[in-house]
Amino acid sequence: MTSSQLVSSPSRDMALILRMTLLLGSVNFIHCLPSNVTCMPCVCTVTAKDGIIADCSNKMLKSVPKNISSAVSTLLMSNNSIELAARSFDRFSFMEYLDLSDNALTSLNVDSFVGAANLKRLNLHGNRILLNSKSYPKGAFRQQKKLHTLDIAGNTEDLDAKYPDACLGDLVALRTLIIDGVKNAIFGKGFAKLKNLTTLILSGKRGHCSIYTLYNESFLNTPNVRHLDISYCGVSFIETNAFGPMRNIDMLDLSHNHGLGFETLGNSLFGLQFSPLRVLKFNSIMKPFAIGVELKGDHLRYIDNLTLTELHCDANRIELLDAECAKKLRKVQIVSAKSNRFTYGQYLLNLAVMTNLRKIYLMNQYPSDPLQGDKAVHGERTHLTPMNSVKKKTELTQQPATSQSPPQQRPVPHNDINIVSFQTENNSRIDEQLQKNIMTVEVTEIETIPVLNSIPPNVTFVNLSHSRFDYSINEIGFYPNQVKVLDLSRNSFTGLVGPIHGVDSLEFLDFTDNNCKLLSPTFLMYASSLKVLNISKNYLYQSLKSDIKGHIFFNLTNLEILRISNNLILDLPLPIFQRLNNLQILDLSWNMMEAWTVIISHMSFLTSLDLSNNRFEYVPKSLTDQINLIMNLRNDTFHLNIQGNDLICDCSTLEFLEALSESRISIDRPDDTRCRLNNGERMKFNNIKNIVWRLQKQCKTVVPLLAATLSGVVAFMLIVAAGIIYRYRWKLRYLYYTTRRKYRGYQRLGEGEDNFTYDAFVSYADEDRGFVVEDMRNMLERHHGLRLCIHHRDFMVGEAITANIMNAVQSSRKTIVVLSSNFLKSKWCDYEVHMAKLESIHTGRDVLCVVWYAELPDNSSLSRDLQDEVQYGTYIRYPTAEDEKLEFWENLKAAISY
Repeated sequence: MTSSQLVSSPSRDMALILRMTLLLGSVNFIHCLPSNVTCMPCVCTVTAKDGIIADCSNKMLKSVPKNISSAVSTLLMSNNSIELAARSFDRFSFMEYLDLSDNALTSLNVDSFVGAANLKRLNLHGNRILLNSKSYPKGAFRQQKKLHTLDIAGNTEDLDAKYPDACLGDLVALRTLIIDGVKNAIFGKGFAKLKNLTTLILSGKRGHCSIYTLYNESFLNTPNVRHLDISYCGVSFIETNAFGPMRNIDMLDLSHNHGLGFETLGNSLFGLQFSPLRVLKFNSIMKPFAIGVELKGDHLRYIDNLTLTELHCDANRIELLDAECAKKLRKVQIVSAKSNRFTYGQYLLNLAVMTNLRKIYLMNQYPSDPLQGDKAVHGERTHLTPMNSVKKKTELTQQPATSQSPPQQRPVPHNDINIVSFQTENNSRIDEQLQKNIMTVEVTEIETIPVLNSIPPNVTFVNLSHSRFDYSINEIGFYPNQVKVLDLSRNSFTGLVGPIHGVDSLEFLDFTDNNCKLLSPTFLMYASSLKVLNISKNYLYQSLKSDIKGHIFFNLTNLEILRISNNLILDLPLPIFQRLNNLQILDLSWNMMEAWTVIISHMSFLTSLDLSNNRFEYVPKSLTDQINLIMNLRNDTFHLNIQGNDLICDCSTLEFLEALSESRISIDRPDDTRCRLNNGERMKFNNIKNIVWRLQKQCKTVVPLLAATLSGVVAFMLIVAAGIIYRYRWKLRYLYYTTRRKYRGYQRLGEGEDNFTYDAFVSYADEDRGFVVEDMRNMLERHHGLRLCIHHRDFMVGEAITANIMNAVQSSRKTIVVLSSNFLKSKWCDYEVHMAKLESIHTGRDVLCVVWYAELPDNSSLSRDLQDEVQYGTYIRYPTAEDEKLEFWENLKAAISY
């Protein structure tokens, strides 16, 4: 060792010690900072994961504030007016993320980022930096050897710009580059240095992209890119081998290039042959108003040589696939073909060859007419209806249905119910007479059941929601398949009749929001594997109420979640859920239930019951007793949701509140669950024991005399009787006037259209009389020849108003509600709406027709019945423009005549 080395060695040691001291000091400084640090004008915070974050966004800054700690790891400076100078960030040696987006920057300084050697992510989005060597000088990123994500999109619309590869070539660790797409989209030799670049995003969705043509030379220097996004770019031509150099490509997105077309797409796949491409997206590459679009096998001729597993072809207005398409796509596992216009064709029979397909997304379709040969049942359009079928009334046999019946044979309807041993409150069995009843239903005796093989054999997920299907699903069979999830929500299926064969594996079924009125006991008879069933937002009350034997859910013994919200349910038959022993969640929210009439004590796994937004005034003791039976063998908590009910907390409901407070029931969202005291005060259920204690103190009385006791009992009975009469006041009024009409010589109108005395009864406020007498009479009676019942003209003199209203509702095909702020103030108008609603429920015919005559100051003032009508869109708005009124009267006439 030389003398010079001996002299210099202590100097090196001292320098090393000094560096370590500074580093430890910085670490200690970071840990000593409080969790929320202000560094004016910015805001600094400390997190365990990200270190110090300095947020200087939206501060109108022109330079980096000097009082920011040099130890920051994240510096956010978006939406300012920063002017980059040399060494603007030289003291931020710990900084890993820098956001300079939306600062109106026009160029970079060659020394702007000197010192920020640990920078890993840089955001320059939304500035005005042109893509050229002047704006991006060579060496500007010479120290950023760790930068792995760079966003410089949204900067330029210069069609003649060229990518500054000399500058960007220094980013040897770059993995993700988000950049604008220029007309001459060729990535120069500098990009060859970016060996780690795997994600290249040129999309015009967040930036600018004007790539009209992709050349064979475009990607010669980016062979390692795995994720390439060229969506929203206006691409109309792709040279045959443009993607040839990308031998590691995994995902390619060419979506929303409307001028591309299937022919050009097919040719461009030539260069991708034998590449590891796994995901291909070409959504919306056809003209927006194209017609007769057919995807041909020739368009997919090179896909055979790909390992493609995921294909997205949404919004291409595809109507047909030719016979070769299914063969070309036999390796694909996921297909998304949303927002197309598929029609029935021979290609449906070829889908069975797609044996690798697992998921199909077909939402937002525009369906064509039903299959030829479909016949109308009960006056409705039908879909998937068996050919050559005849109806026959059949009694349900003693043999339970199984899911093993071959589709070529007539299925055996499920058995007459053998009620399991339900225990009531006094441990007595349900009336054994229920077991002897035989339910007669209409089933279809089949000569030939249509068997469809249109579902590929290994598909597990199918989504056909939002597709405007307006058919009745009758008996149909599918070849063996593995479908577990089927989403048919937000269509317009008029009836669910069935049975459906070939659904042995189905576990999730969604029929939400179909406006469906019919659910047959035979529909789900083969879906024994079903675990989740959602039939919310329909009109299934009558079908469910008629199921006095529990046939609808009879075979669903594996069901875990059942949702029947928004179905206008007033009550349910006692044994309707008798076989649902494995049910865990039951949702009956947003109905019209006032009492609990269902047995659930056998559901040992039930953990959640949703009764929110019904019409309960208290939680029935029969329900809490059943829940206690369920919880006797469990140590967890039962969740009950009763918010949105008009709950009463007084002496009459104290018993039910006591039962609720003593049970192992947890009230979901207690802060939103309130009950009403006698004095009008509303109390939250977050402390139900306090409510009970208060009521016990209030209701405790001393009765010294027997007479007082008897008087109290009599008074209590009178109150209960009055409460019952009040609760069922609308039903009682309806039944009273219906019976009165019968015995006074009036006859109940038949179902035929010609048996009604009037086409429509007009319910209106007296302030709107001019509109009814002048406009409505003139257009509907004189012009269209309809017969209207108007109370000031047609009500019987000397008859009670209530009786006249009932006669008018029952003698008219429709009841027209002239909705206005004056209408909402009228008690008689409210009475007329109630009577029409009850007529609709009891007869099953659609009675109400709402004419939105004048704007309302607050829609929340609408009654529940009117809210139900308006919520489902069953109203006609009176136009203010004169040129629209003729169409309004035509629509109103059609609604009355329907």
